[in-house]
Amino acid sequence: MPVAIKLPDMGTNVEECKILTWRVQGGDAVKRGDVLADVETDKAVVELESTAEGIVLQLLVNAGDTARTGDVLAYVGKLGESISGEPKAKDVHSGAPLQETEVPPASSSKSQGGPSVRVSPVVRNLAAKLGIDLGTLAGTGPEGVITREDVQRASREKAVPASETPSLAEPLPRAQAAVARAVEKSWKEIPHLSVTASIDMTRALDLRTRTTIDETHLSYDALFLKAMGLAAEGLPLVVARFDGERVIRPQGIHIAIAIGVDNELQLPVIRDVEKKNVETLHREVAVLAADVKAHTLRAGQMTGATMALSNLGMYPIEAFDAIIFPEHSTILTVGAIQPKPVVRDGEVKVRPLATVKLAADHRLINGRTAAKFLSRIKEIIESGELG
Repeated sequence: MPVAIKLPDMGTNVEECKILTWRVQGGDAVKRGDVLADVETDKAVVELESTAEGIVLQLLVNAGDTARTGDVLAYVGKLGESISGEPKAKDVHSGAPLQETEVPPASSSKSQGGPSVRVSPVVRNLAAKLGIDLGTLAGTGPEGVITREDVQRASREKAVPASETPSLAEPLPRAQAAVARAVEKSWKEIPHLSVTASIDMTRALDLRTRTTIDETHLSYDALFLKAMGLAAEGLPLVVARFDGERVIRPQGIHIAIAIGVDNELQLPVIRDVEKKNVETLHREVAVLAADVKAHTLRAGQMTGATMALSNLGMYPIEAFDAIIFPEHSTILTVGAIQPKPVVRDGEVKVRPLATVKLAADHRLINGRTAAKFLSRIKEIIESGELG
């Protein structure tokens, strides 16, 4: 019996994915684990692996089209097997292309007496949502298939009056659109509690300057990640997450780190932070930053975290607020280190201070717990516990 190759769950808040390229064609022999296609999510480009061994009988989604989690993308089976409920694949020995899935058109996608259009279910749903009559569109996909981009283009042209310049309206890049959805969801659903503290970075600066890794100084991100991990060990509630009226407690302390390239923001995850030293964390941050820049993050690098770190200390920013990512419970922000006067032993002295702010999900974490967590981070960094 043919095996359906479905789009797997690509991680939190990934609603749909784009099939960039197929690595196989109809008639190709594949084994379990062979790469079938490159799939673009909102966060990364990942490889779709075969979950079956046999012959590729049918590809159901064109390169360039989108699909949702659980959608059937292809069938793998034995030579000559038919696919129940789907168009039968042509004989793979003939060398002819496999038949594409063709969905019966709705009444709105067919002119009176005119020909039917070819469009995937995902694109058809998008057109219905945007109020676009598929019957009025000329598809730019293979063999005239109407693509997601065709529907979006029609929606933009419909929305922009003729007196305006069309170039003023353009779709967001996929990654930024994902950020926009996540921010909107978080702001609507999560009541944010915020606490602020100033941290004397004297000992951290000393540790950083005397620790060289791969010809670079120890990163501030590694220092704060380690401090967060140590602090969370004594306050496990800060790494739990709120789910309805349940508290979900993950195994291990997994922290996402905000890494931006141009106007794109990614939140790759470093796992088991509490078990790693600052040198290991430094190297892992460097690897993730390189993956973000090269757009080679894998789906597994983007999931599992319940807290995050965002550091803008490289800019002259004293402090800033951040929005908690959906399914996270906290986010720590770090501003620039600035020399400021402080009172020590009755004397005014100048110390390098960094202002940090913690945003917490108030449904789960109260002000006292948030204050204890931030105080513990301050204590760890100022006392030299990091090394």
